[in-house]
Amino acid sequence: MFCNVYFSKSFVCVIGLWFGFILPPCETRIYTNQWAVKISGGSELVNRIAAKYGYTNLGQIGGLKGHYLFSHRGTQRRAFCPSRGRHTLVTAEREVEWIQQQVVKRRVKREHRATVPSPTHNSAPSPAHSINFIDPEWSNMWYMHCRDGAPSCHSDMNIAEAWGQGYTGKGIVVTILDDGIDRNHADLLQNYDDKASYDAIGHDHDPMPPYDSSKDNKHGTRCAGIVAASANNSVCAVGVAFNAKIGGVRMLDGDVTDVVEAWSLSLQPQHIHVYAASWGPDDDGQTVDGPAHLARLALETGVRLGRKGRGSIFVWASGNGGQSLDHCSCDGYTNSIYTISISSTTRNGSKPWYLEECASTLCTTYSSAGGHGGKIVSTDLRQGCTDSHTGTSVSASIAAGIISLTLEANSRLSWRDVQHIVVRTSRIAHLNAPDWHTNAAGHRVSHLYGFGLMDAEAMVREAARWTQVPSQHTCVENTARHVRLIPPHGVLRVVYKATGCDLRPLHHVSFLEHVVVKVTITHPHRGHLSINLISPSGTKSRLLSNRPFDQSADGLKNWEFMTTHCWGEKAAGGLDSGDLRLTIPTQEPKISREIERMVSGSLWDICVSLLLFAQQTFALC
Repeated sequence: MFCNVYFSKSFVCVIGLWFGFILPPCETRIYTNQWAVKISGGSELVNRIAAKYGYTNLGQIGGLKGHYLFSHRGTQRRAFCPSRGRHTLVTAEREVEWIQQQVVKRRVKREHRATVPSPTHNSAPSPAHSINFIDPEWSNMWYMHCRDGAPSCHSDMNIAEAWGQGYTGKGIVVTILDDGIDRNHADLLQNYDDKASYDAIGHDHDPMPPYDSSKDNKHGTRCAGIVAASANNSVCAVGVAFNAKIGGVRMLDGDVTDVVEAWSLSLQPQHIHVYAASWGPDDDGQTVDGPAHLARLALETGVRLGRKGRGSIFVWASGNGGQSLDHCSCDGYTNSIYTISISSTTRNGSKPWYLEECASTLCTTYSSAGGHGGKIVSTDLRQGCTDSHTGTSVSASIAAGIISLTLEANSRLSWRDVQHIVVRTSRIAHLNAPDWHTNAAGHRVSHLYGFGLMDAEAMVREAARWTQVPSQHTCVENTARHVRLIPPHGVLRVVYKATGCDLRPLHHVSFLEHVVVKVTITHPHRGHLSINLISPSGTKSRLLSNRPFDQSADGLKNWEFMTTHCWGEKAAGGLDSGDLRLTIPTQEPKISREIERMVSGSLWDICVSLLLFAQQTFALC
C-alpha cells in the first residue's frame, strides 16, 4: 500500500513502496485522546489492559465485537501530532491485535441552506384528496400524493398507492445518523424508538440536539420527520412510513472520528432495519475521502450479520457538490456496494443545481431546489414545521421511508434483494437527463438519476412476490502489474478479457450487480483525470469526471470506483462480446514539450472486482 504522504514526484511513491517506510504527512491532522483497540478476550481482560497503561475503557464500539474505545486522561484532547508515551506500549500486550489513535474527520450535512427560511406553522388544510389526513401540511405534500388531473402533477412516487396496499412501515425501525433528533417533537413522539437511538458524542442514549443558537442542529430532526412523522394527529406533516419506528444518532455535532462513524453504523443491528445517512466528506470538488477502517468494517459486518443475517440497509445521500463540479465517485460512502446511493430531482423532473453525477447512484427521489421547484415539508426544532428542508438529504430520507414500506411487505428481503427491487421498479418517468441509455440487460440508467424515480407501489408489489437472489459471488480480476504512463494530451487504454472467474466455481459470476475498479494513480493535477469503464457488453460507465477545483497532486491511492450501470449484464466477454476496457483521458491545458513530462501521470495498479449474482447452480447454500 502507498504511504500516506503528499507526493510531489512519482519516485517518492516508488521509494515508499519498495522500502515500506512511511514519511511524515504534510497535511494537518487533529489527533484526539481516544484510541480504537482490537483485543481478543473478555471485558475483564480489556479493563485490566486499559488500567495497566492508564486508559479508560469506554466500552465496545457499537456492534463491532472485540473492538473497544479507550481514552487517556493524560493526553491532550486535540493535538496536531500523534501521542507518544508509555501508554502507547499497550501494543506489546499479546491480546492487543490492533490499535489506532483517533483522528478528527471533516463531515458535512447534505442540505442546501435556503436564503429565506420558510416556517409553516399553523397552516390551514386545503381541499381533500383521494387520501385525506388532518395534518395541516398534508395538502402541500405533492411528492406523497398527486391530485388527479392537476397540470403540475407530472409523476409521483406512488407512496399513497403503497399505503393503499396496506403498507405504512409498521414493524420497521429506521435510524437517522445525523446531528440528533428532537425526540419530544409532537410529530415524532409517538414513533420514537429509544433502543434505536444513541449519542455517539456524549456516549449516552439521548440523541437530543442541544438548543444552542450558535449551532445549527436541526438537520436530523428534519430528516426524521420525512421518514416517520405521525399521521392524522393534526401536527405538521405525514411521514413516508408514518407507522415505522424512528430513532436518531447524534454523531455530527462534535468531533467525528472513525470510531464515531463505526459506532453509529453498527448500533443495534438486530433491532434497526434501515440506517439513513445524509452527510459525507466535503462536497467541494477537491476532496477524495471515504470510510476508514472501522467504518468500513461496520458496513461490511452490517450487511453480513445485520437483520438476522439478511443484512442492514444503509441509505446514503449522493451529495450536494454540483455547484463545485464535484463527482460523487470521490465519496467512499456513496461509492460503496453496501450503501444505496440516492440522487435528487425537482418537481418538474429537472436536475437540481446541487446534484452530483456518478455511476454508483442507484435511484432518485424528489427534493426541492428553490424557486418554483416544489417545497418539502417536515418537522423542525422547537416543535416547529418547515418547508425549507432541501438537498439530497431530503431524497435519502424519502428513500429510507419507501424502503421501510418495502420491508414491511416482505421482511425476509436481503440487502441485495432490496437493491434488485429498486433497479427493477424504478422509472424514468419525466426525469430529464442527456445520458439515459439502455444497458445490455435492458435497464435504462443515467449518471444523474441511476435507474430512475423510485416507485413505492411497484416496490411493495414486487417485494410481496419476490424470490431471494442467489448468494453473492465475488470475482476479482487483476491486470498485469506494470506502470503505464498517462499522457497529458491523450488517452490511456487498458484492455483485457473478462472471464467472470469461470474456472473458479466458488467465485464464478454469471450476471453483474456491482462492478468495482480499484486503482492507484499518480498525477500532478488530480482534477484533470477522468476515467471510463466499458463493459464486455459495451455499456459505458463514467467512473470519474474532471473536477476543475481539484488541484491536488496526491493522485489516487487504492481508490475504489463503483458502477451499477452494468446491472444484469453477462460478466464474461465471449466471442460475440467485447473485452473489459478502462480509458483514462486527461484534460491538460496547452503546455510546451519541455514541461510535458512533468504533468504526465502514471497508472500503477488496477484491480477489477465483479460483484454479481451467479446462476443457481453456483449459489452458495
